[in-house]
Amino acid sequence: MRSALRRGAAALLALALPATAAHAVHLYPSAGEDVSPINWTGFIVAPYFGYETMNLTGNAAKGLANPQGWRVGGELDYDYQIDRFVVGIAADAFYTWYDSNGSAQQTARLFDYETVRARLGYTFGRWLVFGTGGVAFGDLEVKNAINGAADRQMLTGWTAGGGVEWVWNNNLTLRGELAHIAFNPETFATLPAGQTLGADLDLFKIDFITRF
Repeated sequence: MRSALRRGAAALLALALPATAAHAVHLYPSAGEDVSPINWTGFIVAPYFGYETMNLTGNAAKGLANPQGWRVGGELDYDYQIDRFVVGIAADAFYTWYDSNGSAQQTARLFDYETVRARLGYTFGRWLVFGTGGVAFGDLEVKNAINGAADRQMLTGWTAGGGVEWVWNNNLTLRGELAHIAFNPETFATLPAGQTLGADLDLFKIDFITRF
């Protein structure tokens, strides 16, 4: 089930990204262009990249350096407006280079993560304030740096956050969003018996997103 959701989120993003290239828009609305009334119903595609530090959790986190690195991926949403309220569903998928040198014996790396979330917002003309929350999945590896043994586990957890969107023109929206992801600790074959490892991740995203 978890792998199916992950594959589904990635597939949705892959299908949607070509549509943004075909959906040509101009960045600046002309002086006579009417951008109101705003219709928030529709699909959203948002590519993202960034650099973060992930905080390891669980009783095995002591002695391990927190992984840090780049992420690249994107998000696909569908929103539906009901009067001033906007409800929707969002899915994102990211490949990550979050890696730690760890201690002399252990290293940790997150290869990718995905989320599936609900969205609820309230509109003020060209502004949308929203909250979001749902489930998260991450592929974490713990490796023994001495003998090279490695074990990868699919972490599950939750995510919550919120943000603000502003309509730049009828097709582009500027979004700023804060999100927290908490992955539940799991056991790894490369860790001593009784020890577990999980992770927390705080994200800040700001970008132009395409509506269609």
